[in-house]
Formats: sequence, structure tokens, C-alpha cells
Amino acid sequence: MLSDDKKISIRQAIFLFVTASFTPTVRIVPAYAAQKAKQAAWLSPVVTAVLLILLVQLWQVIYRKYRDKSLMDIYCDIAGPAAGTVILIIYLLWMVLLSALYIRYFAMRLVGAIYPNTDISVFIISMLAVIVYTLGFGVTTLARFNEVLLPFLVIVFCLIFIMMIPNFRTDFLTPVSVRSILPVLNASMAPTGIVAYFSFMFIFGDRINNKENINKIGFKMVLFLLITQVVIIASIISTFSYRIAQRTQLPFLAAVKQISVFNLLEKVESIVVSVWVLSDFIIICFFIICILSMLKSFFRLSDPKPLIGIYVIFSYFLAMLLANNVFEMERMSEDIALPVNIILGFVIPAIMFVVGKIRKKV
Repeated sequence: MLSDDKKISIRQAIFLFVTASFTPTVRIVPAYAAQKAKQAAWLSPVVTAVLLILLVQLWQVIYRKYRDKSLMDIYCDIAGPAAGTVILIIYLLWMVLLSALYIRYFAMRLVGAIYPNTDISVFIISMLAVIVYTLGFGVTTLARFNEVLLPFLVIVFCLIFIMMIPNFRTDFLTPVSVRSILPVLNASMAPTGIVAYFSFMFIFGDRINNKENINKIGFKMVLFLLITQVVIIASIISTFSYRIAQRTQLPFLAAVKQISVFNLLEKVESIVVSVWVLSDFIIICFFIICILSMLKSFFRLSDPKPLIGIYVIFSYFLAMLLANNVFEMERMSEDIALPVNIILGFVIPAIMFVVGKIRKKV
């Protein structure tokens, strides 16, 4: 049993999840939703919010029984050691792939947006060095840092949104009719695939306190994410129209480049990139913590910290080998990552919940 000083609260854990979800939301959701639902794309987060509320309720019920358990312990108890271990190996392999994907995205975004002639390995090595140093202090230090970071991200995002308003054309957001329902459901795969990371948070659930408050804090989180995702999608479509948004790489950054405040502020995009870097740092740390927690469980380690350096070196080489260009990575994200995230973040927890009810484990 871990002492309380080595644990974080459920509020801090949800804050980590919210910060981690920012960068993939901005990167993939607007273009994907615009492609699937056209001018009605901004409604897709509503579907996601409903599903996320159900997921929050599901985990609330599960953690009434498994108060101090991790996702690995819960699955093994509900499904049995053999089936549970197979499922968790799938989770581990997927976490490894996701961490490498986000490491590569982080570097390629910097190269594409600001430093076009720089080798991406420079940024990857720099980021991983900071991550190794930070994770050496444990998840509690990362959670405290994120408590300062998240309000900063929210303030910057709100200011940027306000500065974008003069470029908005609300007619780009209409018409919306009954015929938009199926396209909106289809478009919701992108935001749903991102918020699926909520379930991944419980991989280190044994280090989270106050999980009896999942419902209370979870509903506030759902409302915040709903507003944020709607604003991000709507701001992009109302700036460019869905036709341009669906064909633009990093459409939010492209929309921000249209900002001009009294002709004095022409490089607001550098602020957005800085915010992205901070969010990338959190999401990479988030997945590495998940991976180390699973490795600790599989190998019965007392402390996974010695594995941090080894895994980071491995993730560097995996990130460099992952794809040849950004187009391959986008296809991987849309065609593979989003469906797998939904399966692991929504479908499997739902199946475990049903099996747990049948076996009277939940």
C-alpha cells in the first residue's frame, strides 16, 4: 500500500487528463469533424459528452468496490488472471505506441510550424531529457506542476479565442438540420477517441485518492471539455468554413495566424505552439506513467523508477521509426488510433462492468 504522500487526488488526476487531452483535440478533432459533419461539426462533442458521462458513472460504480486498485488489478479480478493479463498486455502495447506517436507529433509540429530546417531528433532528445528529470520526482510532482499549468492554458486559450472573434462568420456554422444527425454521430469518433484517455488514467488508479468523488468532479470535467471542444471546432469552421478546415494541417494554428490586434500582434501562433509544447509534455508523461505502472505490475517491481531511462531511450528509437512523414501519422491517428482508443477506453471497461455484474464482482 502506497503512503498518501506518494498519491494524488482524483481532482489532480482529472486535471492531468484534461491537460493531456488538449493537444490531440486541437490537432485532430477539427479537421476530422469538419470532414465528416461539415458545418455541423461543432455539434459532435455533444455526443462525446453523453458517452463520457456514462463512462464516469461506470467508473464510479466500479470504484465503490475496488477503492485502492489499479485498472490492472480490477481487470484481473473481474475477468480472471489469464484473460485479465492478455487484456493488459494489449493495453501496454498500445500505450507504448501512443507514447511514441505523441513524441513524434511533438517534434514534427515544432519543425513544421517554427523550425523547418531543424532535425526533429534535437527536439525529441530535449523533451525526453526533461521528462526523465521530471518523472524522477514521481507523479505527485507532475500533478502539482499541472495544477499551475492548466489554469495558464485555459487563460491563454480564452484570450486567443477572444482575439479570433472579429474573424468569425457564423453563417459558416449553418444550416444544421435533422439530416445532420448521422454525420454528427460519425464525426464524434474524433473527440470520443480523445476523451477515452479518461479510462487510461486508472492504470495508475492505486496512486489516486478520493475516487469516491469521481462523479462530482467528473461532471464538471465533462462540461469543461464539452465547452472547450465546441469552441475549438466552431472557431475554426467560423473562420475558414468546413471546406478549408477539413483540408488544412493544424487548422487551429492556421486560424490563429489570422489574428491581428491593432496591427501590433501578428505572431500569436508562437503562443499557441508554446501551449502545445506544454500540453505535449504532460501527455507524454501521462502515457509513460501508465506504461511504468503496468511494467511494475507485470514484473512485481517495488519501484519502476530505474526503468524510466531505459524506456525513454527505447521510445526515442520507436518514435523515429514510427512513420516517414506527417501524412502517414495522420492516417494512423484517424484510421487506427481513434477506433482502438474507443475500444480500450469505452468498450472494454463496459464489458468488464457487465462481466463484473454477472459475476457479482461489482
